Amino acid sequence: MKKLLMLAMLLAPGLVSGQGAVGPRFQTDSLGNGLYAFRYGPYRNIFVVGDRGVIATDPLSVEAAAALKAEIARVTDKPVTYLAYSHSHWDHAVGGTIFKQGGAKIVAQENCRANIRDTPHADLVPPDIVFRDRYRIDVGSASLELFWFGPSHSNCLSVMLARPANVIFIVDIANPPSGWMKEYNPTVPDTYLHNMVPYLRSVEQLAADNGVTTVVGGHISLGRGADGKPFLQPAAGPISAVTERREFWETVIAAVRDQLAQGTPGDRMAEKLAGSPIESRITDYDRDEMAILYRVVASYLQAGRP
Repeated sequence: MKKLLMLAMLLAPGLVSGQGAVGPRFQTDSLGNGLYAFRYGPYRNIFVVGDRGVIATDPLSVEAAAALKAEIARVTDKPVTYLAYSHSHWDHAVGGTIFKQGGAKIVAQENCRANIRDTPHADLVPPDIVFRDRYRIDVGSASLELFWFGPSHSNCLSVMLARPANVIFIVDIANPPSGWMKEYNPTVPDTYLHNMVPYLRSVEQLAADNGVTTVVGGHISLGRGADGKPFLQPAAGPISAVTERREFWETVIAAVRDQLAQGTPGDRMAEKLAGSPIESRITDYDRDEMAILYRVVASYLQAGRP
């Protein structure tokens, strides 16, 4: 049932705005020290307020960006001076025109610029500032640091560290409170599986080096109350979700590698792994969908990656 609720939330935003909704269409939560989490339907981003301006992230869509701009204005009279993209996928990066017109500089990892050029969208604004491995955006009393640890979910996904709140913002590759949810799309398109474990280890190291204990994800997560009704999990969760996500990929890859060593073909992985411990570890395990993921992982392994 948890799986069905998550899919419904992702595919039917009416669940967070219409009849029987578990929350309003959008909302803003203060996380302290000038950091805010903004939710629009099933998506989240963050914005950072400093004494010299505001750093917004992932506009999400034209409609979401308008709501985000209004929410920022409700919180502060400081202008949005920067807009940072986590990556270039349309469901997160579209909608930045409203901030660009207001004078904001757009920042993204350098591969995002080529992605936007090669797969343009009328409402996707190219970045003004690009970087290779890391970049710091400073607005006086607050800042946002962007880190790129190689390809992961896309070839330009950045992890962000908000200061002084000391909270990590991570999109699409981990989502609190748990890292043991199955992949929402088992075909994992535009995902570089060979680098998922190293990438997540790098995020873990970033957190350890900076004493980070809290993470915000780019999507909502649902819980279920004692009355059986779904509710929105808080925007911020434990950094352990990143470790759990790394363990998820290590477990899946190891299980598939072991089956390949036994001669199991890719299309029989789910059958062979039925009833194995991996089923109990993944909280919303679905054999049909996991069969697709197993086959994709098998293809990578047979091609020499990961």
